[in-house]
Amino acid sequence: MINLTRHNPAAITLEIPSSSTQSLSVMLSSDIHFDSSSCDLSLFEKHMRLAEEKQSPVIIAGDFFDAMQGRDDPRRSIEELKAEYKVASYYDAIVLDGSKFLQRFKVPYYILCLGNHETSVLNKISTNLIERLAYDLRLHGQPAEDMGYWGYIRFMFKYTKGAGNASKLLYFHHGTSTSAPVTKGVIQTARQGVYLKDPDIVLNGHNHHSYCMPLQVERVNQKTMTPYTETVWYLRTPGYKKSAGDSLATWGYGAEKHRTPTPRGCMFLSLEFNSKSPVIDCDILQKIS
Repeated sequence: MINLTRHNPAAITLEIPSSSTQSLSVMLSSDIHFDSSSCDLSLFEKHMRLAEEKQSPVIIAGDFFDAMQGRDDPRRSIEELKAEYKVASYYDAIVLDGSKFLQRFKVPYYILCLGNHETSVLNKISTNLIERLAYDLRLHGQPAEDMGYWGYIRFMFKYTKGAGNASKLLYFHHGTSTSAPVTKGVIQTARQGVYLKDPDIVLNGHNHHSYCMPLQVERVNQKTMTPYTETVWYLRTPGYKKSAGDSLATWGYGAEKHRTPTPRGCMFLSLEFNSKSPVIDCDILQKIS
């Protein structure tokens, strides 16, 4: 059983009780836009079934909700509003429907983070959709934790028969700026590498593009003063919202602002622990359509 510890608003630890060798798969995702008529729900469900099969904790690094159909949202479009959300309690409806959907999958944990679509609602009407979603999931017996726009998640393998523990640190940030049609946001890895010194995995979202870039860094063993290199994985997950060409939306916010075709999908982080070293090997499996 995975145990979760909350250290502060920006950091949690997932502790995995481990035998001499132990593996953990983690679903990394963002930008689901669950309530949008352009969300590829069938693909998201397919990947959630895989997460359930692998018993993967699921990290959604912002924009689980689209939430653009509020009364005072300049991006709203009546044509994009699903029939089930044509109610006065619009925000309540999408939270309860999102919770009902996620409850279908028995995964160890949901780690739900704020994205710009949720912070837009938070700024306008002072309600945190992600906090409410996590709360409703917990009410129905599904472990879930809400986090902010950025934060740290530590995966701690704790050897049950000795002191051979090891950990990997993931940093997430939902993302900034525009869709970056030329660089796809890859240039952000150089900027993040300047100030992020501890993470082993850096997860971004937001612009609906995707990349997986392993970069080598040099560190020094503080006991032996021997230099060694390690891999830092820089990742961006694309999400599940169809681009205008796929959805055939010829006008509206998506057609005007995000005309560039983008992929859809997620990534699975594979962690392999060995108490004898102790070490953790990382691998990334991309599930992109």
